[in-house]
Amino acid sequence: MRNECNIIRDILPLYAENMVSPDTADFVEEHLKGCASCRKEYERAKEPRPAKEVSDAAPLLHLRRKLKAKRIQTVILTALFVTALFVSAFAVLDAPIYFPYSEGLVTLKSVNDTEVLLTFDEKVTDFSCTVYEDPYGGDFYYCDIEAWTSLWDEWFAKEQGSLSAAVAVNQIKPVIAMYIPNDGTEDVCIARYEPETRELVEENMNYENRVTLPRLSLHIYFLLAAAALAVISVIWILARKKAGLRVWAERIGLYPIAYMISQCIVSGIRWASYSLPRDFALIVFISILLYGGLLLAHNVLRLKKEIREISSRHVAG
Repeated sequence: MRNECNIIRDILPLYAENMVSPDTADFVEEHLKGCASCRKEYERAKEPRPAKEVSDAAPLLHLRRKLKAKRIQTVILTALFVTALFVSAFAVLDAPIYFPYSEGLVTLKSVNDTEVLLTFDEKVTDFSCTVYEDPYGGDFYYCDIEAWTSLWDEWFAKEQGSLSAAVAVNQIKPVIAMYIPNDGTEDVCIARYEPETRELVEENMNYENRVTLPRLSLHIYFLLAAAALAVISVIWILARKKAGLRVWAERIGLYPIAYMISQCIVSGIRWASYSLPRDFALIVFISILLYGGLLLAHNVLRLKKEIREISSRHVAG
């Protein structure tokens, strides 16, 4: 029992400051129930200490706060990286896989004087349909149609049957339905709606050799991020004797890194995008998550360094 009391009294200062694990706390509490001597020692440990003792214990209390902050930051860091991992996986799985045009992929049927019904093949899991006036002054409207699936839909989506949509065609001008394959080949004119006769004429032919090209903005954003990182790196190198400026340069420089990693996750090494709003929104969202994780990792590393320095000074003292 005497040996156990010695062990308990060694632990009591930590127990009084709630710096022990739950199992150790249970062990101490169980011993205190049956040991009056150790209970007295515990009560004395909880009493206000002289200023000198408080001063001597200050480094330990500071270390305790640092350790608590490190635990909290580690939990947040883990949560951010796990969230970024799941969002990145979904971004890859949900990326559009566009269908080239084929007979029966989409059919058009005039249902009344003001609407045309689009019906897609069952393999299509999503689509877009945009009606707009010819930007070059032609006396007609375009109806651009895109159809795609994704790995997520192929692997996890339930059978949903054929997708369909009604398109308003009550314009005075004709409406030309164009299928956009998004693979670098020519767009296909699949039908033309004539408002005068209220007839839908199937054409199944190329129309004016029109090709829809991908957007290249992601290339510019990646280069801007790389340029920002280069500038910040130069500032970091030049600020050798200014620790505070170096720390801020490191913190700011983590975002361009997070952005470039995010772009590689979402679009790979391709600079072109046929779905720029979706891709850019995902890149920004994932980059914010990664930046938060990298920033926390940076803070944890600095915190570990401070803890080592405090521990070294305390041991040396």
